[in-house]
Amino acid sequence: MAETLSLPAELTIYTVTEQRARWLAWLAQATRERASGRSADDVCCVDATAVTEVDGAGLQLLLALARELAQAQWPLRLVRPSAGLAQACAALGVADALGCAAAPGTAR
Repeated sequence: MAETLSLPAELTIYTVTEQRARWLAWLAQATRERASGRSADDVCCVDATAVTEVDGAGLQLLLALARELAQAQWPLRLVRPSAGLAQACAALGVADALGCAAAPGTAR
């Protein structure tokens, strides 16, 4: 499969434009590989370990990525989300849509 998409440390309004361009290129390559049969992954796993700062714009970009993947019948799952990202997802009610497990001690 295409190189795993790893989220940056900062996923905020200040970085989403740059990230969007990077993600679109990654998504195009991953989709081509999946369509050609080189990757039959049932779920698109995105490494979310590094995220230390996230805001609504960052979550909105993640939701847009999840929507694009869902249209290709390829659900998104955030792998090892940082506690801050998991808490933000839970607080805004988007944890399920992003396949994001709640941080320990955080109600979902």
